[in-house]
Amino acid sequence: MINAFKAEWRKLRQRPAVWVLGGIMLAAIFLFGYAFSWLQLSFPSKNFHSEAGLTIAQLKTALYPINFIKNSLQGVGIVGSILTLILGALVVGSEFGWGTVKTVYTQRPGRLQALGGQIAVVSVIAAILTVAALASSGIALADGAAITWPAAIDILKALGATWLIFESWSLFGMALAFLFRQSAMAIGIGLAYVLAIEGILFRLLRGFDASWLTTVEKFFLGQNAGALIKSFGQPFPAPGAAAPIVTAGVAVLVLVAYSLVFAGVTSLVVRTRDVT
Repeated sequence: MINAFKAEWRKLRQRPAVWVLGGIMLAAIFLFGYAFSWLQLSFPSKNFHSEAGLTIAQLKTALYPINFIKNSLQGVGIVGSILTLILGALVVGSEFGWGTVKTVYTQRPGRLQALGGQIAVVSVIAAILTVAALASSGIALADGAAITWPAAIDILKALGATWLIFESWSLFGMALAFLFRQSAMAIGIGLAYVLAIEGILFRLLRGFDASWLTTVEKFFLGQNAGALIKSFGQPFPAPGAAAPIVTAGVAVLVLVAYSLVFAGVTSLVVRTRDVT
């Protein structure tokens, strides 16, 4: 498995797609988590007003380093889930597209060892993206005020939560790519799930008086990822903002369970099915 990890790492670090996905993620999190808000507050329009009734100076404090965890995590939910899902699908699906999967699984090491190397490399890449994603919003300035950083334990918790979210979505993408033996369909179905079901469908259903919806949402990947992000709070909670559907502990357990299921399904497919 060590040799499989080394080979996969050498291959993926030289793939432009990995660097492009990472660059898009960092740019999106920085722009939406810090830059656009800073520009809006630094150069406000004449009709600018805050729904919370706060002044521009008060709103700017939300962009200070003390709040960089909360700001960066806001972009992790949608942007991070989509891009890490694509990453997982590309890692596997490209092997089918290139025809190299036949070579990978007909030579040593065995199929499961080779798969373990792929999962390990994707996990390492997810960890690198996690650190970079949080750091991208940590460069905020404090407009001359004393710079205060979050507690070390809070940073570690945010790193762990972000990595778990990235890991679960990337394993989802890998499982889809193995099931459909290509990256295009895996990415398409994955995006349809994220945007149509986790995004649009649940948002529409919340407009109905459906008490069962909250119970159903607790079993979905994206809803638990969102609940875990919300558990870190917001610099200024929006009026009427919904509380997390589950606690942070439950969200972590659900995400871990999904990761294990995706890894298990992938292992079963690789071991028992003709993947060539």
